[in-house]
Amino acid sequence: MALYSNTLAVVRQYLGGAVGDLILATAANGGSVSFTDTMLRKGEDYYNDHGYRGYCYEGDAIGQEREVSDFVASGSTVTFDPAFSPVIANGDKFELHYIFTEGDFRRAINLAIESLAGKYLVDIKDESTITLSADTYEYALPLSMLYLERVITEETAGGGVFEAAGEVDPRDYYIIKSYPPKLKLHEGRYAISAGKDLRLEGQGTQALVDDDSDIIFLPPDWVVQKAITFLPQNKIQSNKLDGVFRRALLISADEPSNWPDPRSQRVVE
Repeated sequence: MALYSNTLAVVRQYLGGAVGDLILATAANGGSVSFTDTMLRKGEDYYNDHGYRGYCYEGDAIGQEREVSDFVASGSTVTFDPAFSPVIANGDKFELHYIFTEGDFRRAINLAIESLAGKYLVDIKDESTITLSADTYEYALPLSMLYLERVITEETAGGGVFEAAGEVDPRDYYIIKSYPPKLKLHEGRYAISAGKDLRLEGQGTQALVDDDSDIIFLPPDWVVQKAITFLPQNKIQSNKLDGVFRRALLISADEPSNWPDPRSQRVVE
């Protein structure tokens, strides 16, 4: 079971908060170019004068980022250019940033993830890579899986049900450490049921993230600190975040680790 499970959106907001570059807003009176939120309480033109951008992290326009072009303090109305498409609906949720873009944050988070590759293993359950074929006993394993713990045969072809009774005896298969690595089923001990899927359970490296709903299974406090060290240096310096950067370097130097289940077989050398 994963110790940590946070979406990209959640980790990005932790990161934005850690560098003092996050305001959360919920839209009311939405349109294609504007919305109101009474919690936006700065003075006239504050958000456009300070170069804010709005990023939609929940709603029909999720994933879109636009520059703030106007802010009317009397109505707490923020306007964007160009327009969002589809239009902003009441209840849509936004992040406002003025230092870093959503792309800056996402790239930094992914670089932090890559820096732990092979060191902090996450659980992987794969039910789509291997579909059994008649008289075929070798199958490529997913490259993301570094250790294989269990193999379970689908109860009924296409049913998506994998019961404990379908677990394949570890003596009935072994791993061919080629590229890509392959699962070799024992021709004399394992009966192929064509059309059934195999469920592979093991450990591997955290996948890179792109969509706000993608899950990060690494310790979020460490990911945030490591990601700070990968944010654009020109923006770190021009916004006087050097102290935050130095602290992040020290904290993130202590890398977390999570090792494979002792019953697992190593997939690659």
